[in-house]
Amino acid sequence: MMGFLAFERWRKHKAAQVYSWLARGDFGSIGRGSVIYPPFHSNNPGGVYVGRDCMICAGGWLDTFAAPGHSLEDARIEIGDNAYIGFRSHIIACHHISIGRHVVLADGVYITDNLHGYEDISRPVMAQPLKVPGPVAIEDEVWLGEGVCVMPDVTIGRHSVVGSNSVVTRDIPAYSVAVGIPARVIKRYDAQTEEWVSTR
Repeated sequence: MMGFLAFERWRKHKAAQVYSWLARGDFGSIGRGSVIYPPFHSNNPGGVYVGRDCMICAGGWLDTFAAPGHSLEDARIEIGDNAYIGFRSHIIACHHISIGRHVVLADGVYITDNLHGYEDISRPVMAQPLKVPGPVAIEDEVWLGEGVCVMPDVTIGRHSVVGSNSVVTRDIPAYSVAVGIPARVIKRYDAQTEEWVSTR
């Protein structure tokens, strides 16, 4: 006999499948087998492209906005096959954010390719135009720990790990472990010895 919690998991999964099917036409695309758990927020899901067999957990906010001098059609979020997007993840693009295949985003991850202007002290921050320093690329098999923030104009290389609550402000090489504010590499994989080696 199915226990109550097992039944709840089954019920939520079935509800998410229905939700994903109903929302499919609003997105740029949703690949086969991908599931989006409500509640989910997006003002422009047409700019969000989800690969196959992905999971976007409850509380997700994935959105695209028009940057100054650009149209809304220029903004795009692309998520590769078999990606896992944790609870309450927040991904905002004015230009381009790409998330590779088999990527794991733990809960509360924030990824952006834009920043609010603040330089004009005579105007509130929200009244100033957005700035778009550059796109964000998160390559295949990356794991971002809980509460990680990824700032604009950053690439995180393949199979790298970023520790919880880190803030990524510059590129992280492939096959690395990075932690801290700002995130710094503390380990790298040595292909010759086939071991993870401390960089400290």
